[in-house]
Amino acid sequence: MTGQPDSQQDGREVETAQLLDALSRLIRTARAASHRQQAEFGLSGTPLGILTSLAVADARPGDLAGRLQIAPSVVSRAVVPLEQGGLVERRTDPDDARATRLGLTEAGRRRLAEAREDFADRFDPLLSDWDRHDVAELTRLMGRLESTLSRQLVRPGPEHARSVPVAS
Repeated sequence: MTGQPDSQQDGREVETAQLLDALSRLIRTARAASHRQQAEFGLSGTPLGILTSLAVADARPGDLAGRLQIAPSVVSRAVVPLEQGGLVERRTDPDDARATRLGLTEAGRRRLAEAREDFADRFDPLLSDWDRHDVAELTRLMGRLESTLSRQLVRPGPEHARSVPVAS
């Protein structure tokens, strides 16, 4: 119990439920757009997430799966065409010569830059009636929400049907 009066807690729960509903709708819309983008541009979803993550730093496949919050087998399947396309390569892990890390090639960096530019060109007109400060604020808030969720929520499995965030 947080010590808030029941009416304030009820209001907060309603607002949280509304946020989750809006987020669910946004995810569905983004997924539909992603499928269209993949057909048009050939890059979206997990492969795009892998390239974006590897642009920040090389990673072992298991660590990459953790970063993206997906199963390691999904990373393994998605990396194959990226390697075949010359966008991703395996490198010896400097911390453990028996292990490998995935990293972007120069072609991978160029393809990611092209995809980002293509996506921005496509979506910029959709936001033409938005104030630039609103776009920046939404970007900041979405980053904060993603950080909070990824830091505090445990990926629920059958044994963790209702995970509770750890207080920080």
